[in-house]
Amino acid sequence: MENLPQFIKEYYELKTRVAPFMLKTDAETVKTVSVITILLERAYNVHAGASTHGRFGFGPGHTVENYMSRAKSYIETLESGKYPLKGRFTEPGVALVDHSFIERDGRMHLFYNRGYIGYEWDTMPVLTVGHAVTDDLITWTVEPPVLSAEAGLHEDYQVWSPGVAEKDGRYYMYYTGVNVNVAQAICLAVSDDLYTWKKYDGNPVVKPGAWGPWSDDRWSDCRDAMVFVDDDGIAYMYYCTSKYNEAGAGPAVGVASSADMINWRDEGAYTFDICDTALESPFVMKRGGKYYMFYTNCNHGTAYAVSDNPVNGWRSLGMLIPWTVPPPCPANVPSCAEVFEFRGKWYISSCLREPGCEQYLEIFGLSWQPDGTVKVTDRIE
Repeated sequence: MENLPQFIKEYYELKTRVAPFMLKTDAETVKTVSVITILLERAYNVHAGASTHGRFGFGPGHTVENYMSRAKSYIETLESGKYPLKGRFTEPGVALVDHSFIERDGRMHLFYNRGYIGYEWDTMPVLTVGHAVTDDLITWTVEPPVLSAEAGLHEDYQVWSPGVAEKDGRYYMYYTGVNVNVAQAICLAVSDDLYTWKKYDGNPVVKPGAWGPWSDDRWSDCRDAMVFVDDDGIAYMYYCTSKYNEAGAGPAVGVASSADMINWRDEGAYTFDICDTALESPFVMKRGGKYYMFYTNCNHGTAYAVSDNPVNGWRSLGMLIPWTVPPPCPANVPSCAEVFEFRGKWYISSCLREPGCEQYLEIFGLSWQPDGTVKVTDRIE
């Protein structure tokens, strides 16, 4: 061993230290061991010369030093008798990003991007939509994936950002189909039971209007769709996009409406002055006659706004889950928020992307204030 390089010595030392935990079968240990194993293998491969550059450059944290330090930290925490990822859900080995909750028969269903820990999306394409179920928001049962990318369709490169809504007993999943040019468009799949989904033959169902710079032959923003069904039965879709402005184009929320969940009318796009980069993962709900939009303000964190109608007139209520440490890239902030009620209590979700593309789901309590604002409370563990 004396003649082995220092990296190899440390690599095998950490592999040996994690080995006893591979014998355990509880969910927390299995989840953590899967992450440690991936980080160590990424460190080994990058040390051996593997590239960390994807189609669009170099993501933050994809270094031998980061992989090794995070793996070592997790091992040390396990050795101390604690769980380093407690309160953070993911399918073992998966970077859980954009997601959607929907309740059925007293159980909460979660649908999510199945990314890859240790790899950015432009290095390892996101090819499937995952599915998990819980009775308490703590213990999860991972079900088989429900959708995949598919050759010959607009989603011939990747599938992102499921958003599930229910109307008249049927479930509608609006997901982002991404073609090989990274032109994004909103596609639809339908289900009667949340387990078996059929893609709509007329996909995509929504693209930006003439107000935005969209083309299927280049990177074009049209992703992160969610649908809210108002009291009168009209559905409103909100999605991340770009809108022309004096400087060329900037981040915006696209809006569309539908009476049948399939045919959508363009309602334009809305911009927020406090967003200086992407405005992602918009989520809209109604309470007390007001419409609330929660969204990712890239570079800063999770923000929210209120309006008297579902299409425009949004007034910013500021940051809700701010990220005080300057992120290594605009997307490395608390993001992808959804707000939901489950068994009489309110919650908000968040996914903070750690350097090296570790990303997990976290759920926090939410408290509605008399003035219509909200406060985030403790994380669910």
